[in-house]
Amino acid sequence: MPLNSAPGWESETQTWNGTPPLIEITVQGYLTFKEPVGKRRISLPAGCSLQDSLAFLRQDLGGRFAEEAYDEGGELSEHVFVLLNGVHYRHLPGGLSTVLKDGDQVAIFPPLAGG
Repeated sequence: MPLNSAPGWESETQTWNGTPPLIEITVQGYLTFKEPVGKRRISLPAGCSLQDSLAFLRQDLGGRFAEEAYDEGGELSEHVFVLLNGVHYRHLPGGLSTVLKDGDQVAIFPPLAGG
């Protein structure tokens, strides 16, 4: 019997009775994001994007993280650095729409200043 062809599985979408499988990613905040984000593993439905993971964190953490990471329009601040497996999201072919895989690592840095 092929994988996921047992009763209850929908072979096209790889779901169990309508529930999508979960992936687990690691998210770590640095500098001023170290306290609110810390280092955590989060479970998300398969097919979620990097943008979805940040929206989850924004909803889950709120407060200081949401204020520093997002602008007044509700968009991710252009000064926040988000890396997926060590690559800045702007250098990914899909940008923030990049679909996450099980085991991915997301690093979040607050706006940096200096000279």
